[in-house]
Amino acid sequence: MGDRRTTLIERLLNRIEDHVEHWRQEDAARKAAVAAQREVLWAEAREREKLLAEAVSEEESRRGPLEQAVERQEVIFVVHSEEAARAIETCADRGSRLASVVPGKGAYGGNTGLKGSWLVFETPE
Repeated sequence: MGDRRTTLIERLLNRIEDHVEHWRQEDAARKAAVAAQREVLWAEAREREKLLAEAVSEEESRRGPLEQAVERQEVIFVVHSEEAARAIETCADRGSRLASVVPGKGAYGGNTGLKGSWLVFETPE
């Protein structure tokens, strides 16, 4: 009777171990799929940031210096640079006031160092 009981317990233990191993394999497969999807999403985000940085640079070069863009528009996208500081000073010299700030999300263009927020100025009439 002792051997039979040991055999039953061993079979039960083996089934439990099989279930645990099956669960571990499924869990590892899910984690691998999540990691792969995360990499895809990060690659897409890096590409979007790169395209945005290129678009900002292209727009700046097409329109001319940022100070000229400020004169044509009452809303500008500020790229944190010395040129941006000069453009903001131009607004201040004209008596413009900052109406609102819309914060940007993260860095633009990967490691380009571009960070931005939308600053909305009101120019006195």
